[in-house]
Amino acid sequence: MGLKHDLMLSNKQAYAEGTWKNLKIQWEAFLLFCTYFHLVSLPVSTETLQLYAQFLSRSMKSVDSIRNYISGVKTMHLLLGASVEHINNFLLNLSLKGISKQKLYLHKQATPITPEILLSIFKCLDFTQVDNVVFWCLFLFAFFLLARKSNLVPTNLRDLQNPKFLLRKDIVNLGTYLLVKMKWSKTIQAGERILEVPLHSIDHSCLCPVSAYNNMIKVVPGKANDPLFSLGSNKPVTYAIFMRKLKSCIDNIGLNSEDFSTHSFRRGFATYAFRLNLPADLIQLMGDWKSDAYKKYIEYSFQDKLRVSKFISNKLKYD
Repeated sequence: MGLKHDLMLSNKQAYAEGTWKNLKIQWEAFLLFCTYFHLVSLPVSTETLQLYAQFLSRSMKSVDSIRNYISGVKTMHLLLGASVEHINNFLLNLSLKGISKQKLYLHKQATPITPEILLSIFKCLDFTQVDNVVFWCLFLFAFFLLARKSNLVPTNLRDLQNPKFLLRKDIVNLGTYLLVKMKWSKTIQAGERILEVPLHSIDHSCLCPVSAYNNMIKVVPGKANDPLFSLGSNKPVTYAIFMRKLKSCIDNIGLNSEDFSTHSFRRGFATYAFRLNLPADLIQLMGDWKSDAYKKYIEYSFQDKLRVSKFISNKLKYD
């Protein structure tokens, strides 16, 4: 029994907690669908999956979301020991392609936060309020680290029991730069490595992350195992608090907060680095991307296209 229990725990650790939660939601949704329409759920047929995709298209705007739900059904089949080899993927993809053309959904990405936007936010913050000192440091860390929200703050207070976000002890102050150590991320699920990212100081600039960090730990002191970002009341900054403050700042500088999210910092740094002609492999390294997915984060402007067109024209002129 002890061996079976250990095996069960090992299998449970194969997926992240969020992945298990998504699979549970996707499987329950599929079972409810099959129950309502009197369809066999296990083993599922190709036609049932096609009907399920069509049903999901009534409420889901993105076909990618529909694909995720279909994939969740297949994964649960495999976990339950059922085969999916009988599924005709050609017919299933045919249905998804048709749904995609009917919906013509344009995926909307968060608008990148630029250094100019950061400067505008800085000017609208009242730094006599302790909490604003904390938020400003959080904003700069989010930008310069290209950090995912899960690396910076807890999603909820339950996450404090098993912290995967930054703690005070994860920051080493080396004078001219900070060394930030991340033990967990989307690409570090089993603690197989530590992601070390330097944050260099920027002399005489309000965008200096080192100065912002020093100011924060001065006004809000904490212990080594405390969350890195805590308010003056010692309440940890959660994702909801982070998002709410960002939206408020964006509104205050006259932009539409609906166009921005915490992902805007990650997109902003990647886009800014690209504009500075930083090599693509270094952008990928800084953002800890394992694939070419980082390209989706870079926003290409008309000026970028004009630069390419002009470069080619000049080459042809002298060749």
